[in-house]
Amino acid sequence: MYKVPGSGVAVGTGLGSLAATGAGVTWWVVAGVVLLVSGLFLTHSVRRRRAIADE
Repeated sequence: MYKVPGSGVAVGTGLGSLAATGAGVTWWVVAGVVLLVSGLFLTHSVRRRRAIADE
């Protein structure tokens, strides 16, 4: 494992190490949640349209 100089934390061992490296974890978590919610919404919309078209 690679250690960030001066941090004493190995990179890749968890969120704590990402915070120690200065990586913007919050941005990635928010982007993931937004993509997940939009994907669920689009899937629901398409399934509803197909159900109406099949009637």
